[in-house]
Amino acid sequence: MIGVGNETEFDLRFRLFDVPVRVHPLFWLSSAMVTWQGENISLTLIGIVCVFVSVLVHELGHALVARRYGYPSEIVLVFLFGLATSTRMSPWKNLRISAAGPLAGLALAAIVYVVFLITVQDPLVFLRDYYSPKVFAVHMMLFFGIFGNLVNFVPCLPLDGGNITENLFEIYGPRRRNIRQTVLQISVVSSALLAVRGAWCLNSDLRVPFIPYSFFTWLPEPHETILANQQPDPKGMMILFGILCAFGINNLNKMKQWR
Repeated sequence: MIGVGNETEFDLRFRLFDVPVRVHPLFWLSSAMVTWQGENISLTLIGIVCVFVSVLVHELGHALVARRYGYPSEIVLVFLFGLATSTRMSPWKNLRISAAGPLAGLALAAIVYVVFLITVQDPLVFLRDYYSPKVFAVHMMLFFGIFGNLVNFVPCLPLDGGNITENLFEIYGPRRRNIRQTVLQISVVSSALLAVRGAWCLNSDLRVPFIPYSFFTWLPEPHETILANQQPDPKGMMILFGILCAFGINNLNKMKQWR
């Protein structure tokens, strides 16, 4: 989460499992942008709901673990991202809180996938009708549930993977080392590599997917085909990780200026 939207009179507010939730209007706008289906407004609305559920479950994972440790937490959803606020705790507790979000999201995706396989007679035939509301909903839930949460494990601040990396350094790393600087350097390298990967896929004449199909060949059918088709847009990945790379470089430069 890079920033938290200021409170507005248009915010949606409610409580879930006694956790306060605030949804900024920009969350709905950004969700509509990434799921936009032209004149098919119904599919766009389905996409917005899928993004909302996926991100909310992710942030709820963070918030509930923080609550378990006795610290109050609030969920704020804005710009396709969420933030579960809590007090800074020990590295081990922070690590568990950071990991709980993407793990909760992956658990939801697993439930959706199992229910889908149980209720559909021929999954591959079913998924061909992409613009059917049911099929589109399955695609959206699997894409944001699986890929959206796996991206969060990338060791890049401010993603959960970056926080996990920082906590691991605090637990196992050398005490005299500047941990934040090291993690920012890792963030810059990892985000730069993924941004370059996105740019290469985007400019390749062979229509190379962002995630190589070879990553899925160990899976039996129909799982290989279904999951291999949950591919992110290379252009989106290039932009996202390019921004995160610039974010890391900017923070590293600030650290040098403070010295």
